[in-house]
Amino acid sequence: MDTTAQAPQTANARSLLLPYTLTLIAAMIIIQFVVALTGGAVTILAGALTAVVAIGIAVWIVIKRRKLLHVRFGLVIAHVIAYVAVTTSFNAHAVVRAVVAGSDNDVQAVAHSLLGSSWFGATLVMSAVWGLGLLIHLLGSVLGRGWED
Repeated sequence: MDTTAQAPQTANARSLLLPYTLTLIAAMIIIQFVVALTGGAVTILAGALTAVVAIGIAVWIVIKRRKLLHVRFGLVIAHVIAYVAVTTSFNAHAVVRAVVAGSDNDVQAVAHSLLGSSWFGATLVMSAVWGLGLLIHLLGSVLGRGWED
């Protein structure tokens, strides 16, 4: 009888998370091009495309859950990657819009463009609400020492 403790099965974090990250970055670049090509407003189309990305993230996590559980902080890292890819794409697009609009030195137009339109929800609200959920997930992961099973 073998009584030696076996090390937990581990997964290769790079081969698991790098394709996920690159796919998310590519998807969000495509969405931001669609936003730019459709007039620069966050419309139902942009929301639907972002929802497709969210569904893709959820499906990927369900499919890869077992492997992610063998990577220390695996699930929360996947969560962080999704948060950064999605919110950064919208926030960076908003910054570019603000810089372009601000070149006319019309501060009110910039403020209205960001705060009085659908960009408000796509930037501030999404970042804040999702960020709160991410913070809770990070705290739980730290308390679990990186293992979520």
